[in-house]
Amino acid sequence: MANVVANPRFWKKKAILIKREVTVGVDAEPTGAANWIEARNVTFQPFDVETADRNIEAPYMGNGGKLITGKYSTLSFELALVGPGVPGGVPKFAPLLFAAAFAETLTEDTAAAYSLVSSNIESVTAYINIDQVTHKMVGCRCNVALTMSAKGIPLLRIEMQSIYTVPVAEAPPVVDREGWPIEQPVTAATTSGMVFGATTLAYSTFELNLGNQLARIDLPGPQVEVAITDRKPTGSVTVLAPGLGVFDPFALATAGTVVDVTTTQDSRIGHKAKVDAKVRIIGVEYDRIEEMLAYKLTLEPTPVAGNDEITLTYL
Repeated sequence: MANVVANPRFWKKKAILIKREVTVGVDAEPTGAANWIEARNVTFQPFDVETADRNIEAPYMGNGGKLITGKYSTLSFELALVGPGVPGGVPKFAPLLFAAAFAETLTEDTAAAYSLVSSNIESVTAYINIDQVTHKMVGCRCNVALTMSAKGIPLLRIEMQSIYTVPVAEAPPVVDREGWPIEQPVTAATTSGMVFGATTLAYSTFELNLGNQLARIDLPGPQVEVAITDRKPTGSVTVLAPGLGVFDPFALATAGTVVDVTTTQDSRIGHKAKVDAKVRIIGVEYDRIEEMLAYKLTLEPTPVAGNDEITLTYL
């Protein structure tokens, strides 16, 4: 007996293309030659729906029926935290930062810095071809979360959402994979310590989540989009615990002090990624790193002048 599916399709065979939109919600038409993204650990919900229950009563048990009230797509993946390889160069995933409410400041031959904004937030178009079928996500907005763990790969986790569009049968794009540097792991040789104010601490894990609130707007008018309506960043870091005379997280937390924290990943010029945040410590727990006493600190990134709680700089 012949197989029902003569030529099964495979999840592994996929390409993700992402391009900055000139006008929000207008297809930017990314290409494999210019806009391929080196994504890893991909999850995709092509038909992510919201429903309303009709609540029909009947003289028997069973569903009363639902109406689909909203159709969306959600794509998540990870990117390596590494600079483009040239000082002052722009990382190839920069469009995703724009769609997560960052703005770019370039210093020639030196740095590309990404700081937060609260208005005029940009968007991207994403094409996802999964073995002969293309899903288009137009008007995407994003959230970004960072994870750095000792002896691991430094990563940015991207979650992006858009209004659903009908998929089409289409050959996979031919992609250009050049321009994606190989990242360095998080080690003593490649990563700086965590600087709290003027104190440098050794750490095992550092996490920041931008906490963008992705709102699905579908109003008569029409007003239809995925919008970033707020952000509530969160974070944590696990550091070796020195004496209280060196570093006292309990006092900082009690006083509600906003502290500048920073760490830099990668030892190579042009590849460095510097993370700066202004945080309050809002939780202190004892932990262990290889049986050495540690603090697990819960962090609340907090704006001081506004839009300054988190900055990414590629050096």
